[in-house]
Amino acid sequence: MQVDLVIRNARVVRHDGEFHGGVAVLDGRVVAVGDDSALPAARRAIDAHGRVLMPGVVDPHCHLGFEYAYEDDVRTEMAAAAIGGVTTALDYIQVLDEDYLAFYRDRRSKAEANSPIDFGYHFIIQREDHIARMPEMVETTGVRSFKFYFGYEPNNPIGLVPATDGWIYAAMRLIAKIPGGIINVHCENTAIGTWLKREMQETGRQDLAAFTDSRPAFCEVETIRRMIFLAERTGCPLQLVHTSVGMGPVLAREAQRAGLDVTVETCPHYLTRTCNDPDLDIKAKIMPPLRDAAEQEGLWRGMFDGSVCHLGTDHVPFFPKQGTDIWRMPPGAVGFQWELPLMLEFGVHRRGLPLTRLVELNAANPAKRFGLWPRKGTIGVGSDADFVLVDLEAEKTVRHTGKGTCIYEGWSLRGWPALTVSRGRVIVEDGQIDEAAIGGGLCLTTPA
Repeated sequence: MQVDLVIRNARVVRHDGEFHGGVAVLDGRVVAVGDDSALPAARRAIDAHGRVLMPGVVDPHCHLGFEYAYEDDVRTEMAAAAIGGVTTALDYIQVLDEDYLAFYRDRRSKAEANSPIDFGYHFIIQREDHIARMPEMVETTGVRSFKFYFGYEPNNPIGLVPATDGWIYAAMRLIAKIPGGIINVHCENTAIGTWLKREMQETGRQDLAAFTDSRPAFCEVETIRRMIFLAERTGCPLQLVHTSVGMGPVLAREAQRAGLDVTVETCPHYLTRTCNDPDLDIKAKIMPPLRDAAEQEGLWRGMFDGSVCHLGTDHVPFFPKQGTDIWRMPPGAVGFQWELPLMLEFGVHRRGLPLTRLVELNAANPAKRFGLWPRKGTIGVGSDADFVLVDLEAEKTVRHTGKGTCIYEGWSLRGWPALTVSRGRVIVEDGQIDEAAIGGGLCLTTPA
């Protein structure tokens, strides 16, 4: 048998272990995994030269089309994701229209025409009347993951509609009955944050730490506790997105021990940046905010002990920030292209994070959490042939020339993707996207 692609002489790393050898691919799927000698002949053979072959990164958290045209964001940002070793990305889309189905179909068709990698969706619920329609949304779109926001006051810079506890409770009761359903909650106490923001504005402060001081860690911890309580009452699976506080993983672990389905996501920026970093200015505004070193260390403990479930970049490409008024500036930064190098540098090289644990965090667990396993997130026979070949010793400097705000500019990182494979097709080599791959991505959230 001749296959389409073979990668040999690799250090193959999965969430459950590693071995020296390679993989064989036919028609976009893995057909053999093992020793080099057992792999069949192929139309293209790649010698990995001992480098690390990992499952492609599954990034479950991005926001596209907030300011730029959606099709433009998909084309530029999904290409950047592929360069960073991401082969699957899930987009949180803000459903403001009454006709959610037309909105979804528009988004999906534009992504199918422009994405080089596979993709899927979560719905951001922004209308009270959509809560009762969530079972219908699942049936008509296949999307089973719904996000609700706290922390955003009325008239916030990006127009998000904050949830109420009533919204959450009503939604949880419905989602608990949906097979594979999950609620994702942005946890910050809206009322306290709004009050403290007003107080902080009156001081005239415009520094990055002022924003953090206006949204202290206890606001996030309080809302996490409240959401876990409601999840217990309803039996609804709960995802704590972009967790920035060290107590988040602790509370999730306690909930899991009590039999609740509660998981924590954190982001590379919370693991590598603090609100006190002297080289950052107010353009590094993110929600929840960057915190101090103590909160960061709590998140790293969760990275090692298993209480952090997975990573997400929360990638959002806003227009260039003006840096004039932190209180009116939109929050967010880009991260697609840097997640893997950041985690290799700060996790693997500096802290000794096992590569198997990194694969668990950035591929296996997000795939499992959002119903994509084992098609995505692993290297196994029958799985999609999504890989990233990593050079652990390559040293490069972060240079960002695209959309949005990068908060890692100029950093030297050790460990970079050298090759990205999506469903058996090499779409990135040496940092360059194959333009022919544009439009090759498939939508993964579809009706049953």
